Amino acid sequence: MKTYAAACVTAAAGTGAFLESALEGFRLKFYASAGAFLKSSPRGLIIIDAALPDMSGRDLVAVLRGDKKTAGLLLVLTGAGPYSPAAAALSLENGADEYFAFPPDARLFRARLLNLLARRGPGARAAEKPAEYSIGALKISPEARTASVGAARVRLTALEFDLLLYFLKNQGRVVSRTVLLERVWRQGLEAGPRAVDKRIEALRSRLGKFGSKIRTVFGIGYIFKL
Repeated sequence: MKTYAAACVTAAAGTGAFLESALEGFRLKFYASAGAFLKSSPRGLIIIDAALPDMSGRDLVAVLRGDKKTAGLLLVLTGAGPYSPAAAALSLENGADEYFAFPPDARLFRARLLNLLARRGPGARAAEKPAEYSIGALKISPEARTASVGAARVRLTALEFDLLLYFLKNQGRVVSRTVLLERVWRQGLEAGPRAVDKRIEALRSRLGKFGSKIRTVFGIGYIFKL
């Protein structure tokens, strides 16, 4: 069985004990603060407590997503329970790959982390040259998770970027709202079709004239056409 490594950024003894139990077999390394973690060389899967002594976990996620060197890390945020859809949505929009209210169900927590690792494979061989999509002046880099029009950066939330990337990978295909919830929303069961429409509307607005490439297919969903 493959052994995975994970960095855990938490100052709470209870969180550390839970992680050691739920992720038995993982190679875990613990950091008591964001500052201590940022001095390391972060790789792969990072589990971040929302409450840290020197900065919030969400802010740490935003810092990591904003740095080209760490933008591709798998970031899992854990927050104090009970579960709140608003807290989950904010965490995901700030760039987290998963959000869990603490303490989560240990079996579900482990299964979802293994699913993330299987899909995105930390330690997988990196491409020699990052792939880049070009649509006229619009440039999208999946590796750096950036989008720009000419020299101007297009500022997208993590969810908006994932939506754009999904459309780019499925050009010319009609994609239903249900599929978008299942494939792009990491908390798909907590959202509905209206949430998709609102996020698409925001994405179109941020893309300016390129937003018209995302077309509505009445009664079904959307299609991205060049």
